[in-house]
Amino acid sequence: MKESIQLVDLIPKEKLDEILQAVNEACGIGSVIADTQGRPISSESNFCSFCKNYCRATPEGRTKCYASDAYGGRMSLDSNEPYVYDCLNAGLVDCATPIIVAGQHIGNLNGGQVLEESISTADAVARAKGIGITDIDGYLLALRKIPRVKRSRLQKIVNLMSVITQSISDMALQRIMLSRQSQEYLNKLINSVSDCIISVDTDFIIDMSNDRCSEVFGCGLNDFCGQSLMRFVADHKVLAAYKSSLEQGGQDNFRFELTALTTKKTPFPVQISISRVNDESGKAISYVAILRDITEEKRIAKMKEDLVGMLTHDMRNPILAIDRALELLAGGRLGPITDNQEKILKLALNTNDQLGSMVNAFLDIFRDENGRFELHKNYYDINKIIRQCIEEHSLLAEEKGLDVSFLQHDQRLTLFCDLFRLKRTVSNILSNAINYNVVGGTIQVRTASLKGSLIEASPYLPRQYRRRLVDSQNYVWMVIADTGFGVPEAYQETIFEKFFTVRTEAGLGRRGIGLGLAFSKLVAEAHDGFIFCRTPSRANPQSRTPGVEFHLVLPSGGPAPPQ
Repeated sequence: MKESIQLVDLIPKEKLDEILQAVNEACGIGSVIADTQGRPISSESNFCSFCKNYCRATPEGRTKCYASDAYGGRMSLDSNEPYVYDCLNAGLVDCATPIIVAGQHIGNLNGGQVLEESISTADAVARAKGIGITDIDGYLLALRKIPRVKRSRLQKIVNLMSVITQSISDMALQRIMLSRQSQEYLNKLINSVSDCIISVDTDFIIDMSNDRCSEVFGCGLNDFCGQSLMRFVADHKVLAAYKSSLEQGGQDNFRFELTALTTKKTPFPVQISISRVNDESGKAISYVAILRDITEEKRIAKMKEDLVGMLTHDMRNPILAIDRALELLAGGRLGPITDNQEKILKLALNTNDQLGSMVNAFLDIFRDENGRFELHKNYYDINKIIRQCIEEHSLLAEEKGLDVSFLQHDQRLTLFCDLFRLKRTVSNILSNAINYNVVGGTIQVRTASLKGSLIEASPYLPRQYRRRLVDSQNYVWMVIADTGFGVPEAYQETIFEKFFTVRTEAGLGRRGIGLGLAFSKLVAEAHDGFIFCRTPSRANPQSRTPGVEFHLVLPSGGPAPPQ
């Protein structure tokens, strides 16, 4: 079991407070060093009165603040870079960077307590009441005194904080190393891990390794030590290139994959992390490699890829066969058909197309997860695409007595896009609007071409998308609004996740395998755009069927169109 490391056991609290004071004098923000649960380890340094006297003044507020600090550190750890975020309590802009010692995440350096833009009074009051604040006027007055700092400025501050946490980590690690001078203890430590730990000199000759190496490489430790590490890898050039980079000192560590070899020359995939060990003058004296056998991970990934390939291939063939058979029947090639029969056949064709679209969405999402999703873009008329989609879904709409209208800003609206992916996206949203609408309801589709500055000014645009817009860039904004059961506000972001479905208290909602909207989000973001929804879209928010609007915003430009 891994020994738990406590930061205050390695660095005195007074020293941590001294470091924070220097941060505050240089950056002018509040800061604290907290454990991984968000509980303060250091003093809460330079905290503003808003956070000190209100946000952390109630048990509920402290709990939210601690959770927010823990969240920031966790996100920074997961993304492997300093993290700037909106705090979970009052909505201020905070930042965090993790403290990692001996491979363990033991705390975070949290800072911020600033605003990039004002928080609405209604939102602030709701947050205050949510943590048990009774002095609402005092809360709002303190909130107005919060300094404004651009997020780019805060990003520079958190980058500085990252350097400081690295120094704290190094100080703590030195204390650990000093306390573990016993060679016997060190041997027990490195032999308890499941990965190979290898120490090599500056010529990459192995001088020490743990017991795991003999199991992985199939040799005794005496046969392993004294050999060149190059002997145990198939990708000599790859390892040599990283060795050269380490020698030049441009970077102190690398993590990468390569093919290793057992003593019997049997290849197997590994992930290897190599770090440079320097003396006090900064000169490299050795290197440490941590090597992990990833044969099982590769096998599982290959099984997943084979399964996806088998499903998509085996499903596509019968779908194509059904499609061709239905086309023959609908076209009258096998004999005359009545109008009603033609109508039913077209409905079956549309349903079969939807099934094919689901298979393609599944495949495209898999390609995206594996870095192989590519767009094939050209100039197309988005209005024409929408009209085609409406026509293809007309029978389904007629069956429910739906009134589908299309309000287009211009007769022709050119968009640089992947035709088939975009058409499937529009079909997905339109199909949702039909399936989850009420009988006799309406669907309205609108398109417009707007500058980014005009879209940014819209009160309906979620804040997280405003930073993506370029003021002078032209965008196509498409809206599909229905009069169905809507999407509760709590689900309006998560509805675009894979396999997510919505169920309302009344048992009504949006069901399915949850790939259509996930695919739509993938396509929107691949085009450097975004998609979002909002409910209610009509005047009465208490209505049982408030409706929902799906908004698709895409940059219209690309290379100069052919003349």
